[in-house]
Amino acid sequence: MRAELHVHSSISDGKDSVRKILKSAIEKRIDVISITDHDTVQGSLEALDVVEEEKLPIRVLPGCEITSSSGHILAFGITKDVEPKMSAEETCRTVRELGGVCFLAHPFDFIRGGSMRLKDFRVVDGVETFNAKSYFNFMAKRCAKKFFKPEIAGSDAHSARSVGLAINFLPDNLSLVESIFHARYDGKRVSVRERLAFLLFRLSQRL
Repeated sequence: MRAELHVHSSISDGKDSVRKILKSAIEKRIDVISITDHDTVQGSLEALDVVEEEKLPIRVLPGCEITSSSGHILAFGITKDVEPKMSAEETCRTVRELGGVCFLAHPFDFIRGGSMRLKDFRVVDGVETFNAKSYFNFMAKRCAKKFFKPEIAGSDAHSARSVGLAINFLPDNLSLVESIFHARYDGKRVSVRERLAFLLFRLSQRL
């Protein structure tokens, strides 16, 4: 299965609606998507509802990107919000109590809230070692291997256009949550043009 595991909708700081993101994913032949809005699962819940109501040919892995006190953590397999600003240890414990799993998001990318602590690699279940916007993927990959953590990739898409920059290839004989522990991936960096377009969008929101 072709999976996109890191997307933000307009429910948090993304540009496009959940429906537009789903449409783009289907057009790009993506089989599984996780809408990982900041500190809320509402985007994922909406995606689940839309897919069920409209019988769309795509599966949704619910999740979000949680702001812990030491950096961002991607949570998969949860349908309830987790309180932000807790420690990484508390965040992961809460996610697991809700039946989910935790992956460090863009570690070492200090500009965008990535964890800078090696100890956080010990408490998560896996690591996003390719992020289409990060310049620190090589460090993330090195540490994931050091701590024997499964690896995933994320487009970190904030628009429908950027969906699919990073694709995870998942086995189809496991549950969605289990399958991400066996991911292989391929990805490319977001273009300068796309980054500028998003920055202009964010600027227009503040004016």
